[in-house]
Amino acid sequence: MKKNNFLEDLKKIQYSLRKKLILEDKINIDKIRYIAGCDLTFLNPFSNPCRGIGVILVFDFKTWKIVDKTYSIDIVNMPYIPGFLAFREAPLILSAYKKLKIKPDVLIVDGHGIAHPRKMGIASHIGATLEIPTIGCAKKLLYGKHEELPLEKGSYVPLYDEKTKEILGYVLRSRKKVTPIYISPGNYLTPLTALEIVKKSLKGYRLPEPTRLAHLYCNSIRKELLNKEKFGKLF
Repeated sequence: MKKNNFLEDLKKIQYSLRKKLILEDKINIDKIRYIAGCDLTFLNPFSNPCRGIGVILVFDFKTWKIVDKTYSIDIVNMPYIPGFLAFREAPLILSAYKKLKIKPDVLIVDGHGIAHPRKMGIASHIGATLEIPTIGCAKKLLYGKHEELPLEKGSYVPLYDEKTKEILGYVLRSRKKVTPIYISPGNYLTPLTALEIVKKSLKGYRLPEPTRLAHLYCNSIRKELLNKEKFGKLF
């Protein structure tokens, strides 16, 4: 009963944040100067609480040079619960964002945007909190239906809400015959523009460059901390 009450309280927060979402293009693709990707990992993901690392890399959208990067380390008490990922991971990303000297025009998040049962995936949660354009780019389907996707690189189909028939985002085959990625706007973007931005961010890999390199950066910090005999003194 207590867990149900807890989840109901989290749902209320999600519904409150959802009111802040504006699924319209607040920026033109041609006007994007800086784009960022974020990722998160844990020093010991199987323990709770555990230490988490959240990182953000900011790129020049034309040259793809890294112009800023930062990370945040803290204790995470929230366990993983499907549909409530943001409450576990978003605080570290928000903390890292505050440290940036160069704020991105668009932030790509490793997770979902409105392709979520309550239209409040982690990308939407972060976008609504910071009031910035965000995109969710996830590796697995959480919510929505789509038609069969061709195996060819670059093929895509709409991801839609089976109940309302609303387009939530797109399923994109970023490389030939590889598992697709699931793209949905988080905030301040339409589904189609979110798709186009991710397509422009692909550099030959399955994942867009911002989140792909953020993941590598995240793992490098984790490895460095684990190699320190007394990393616990950092906290």
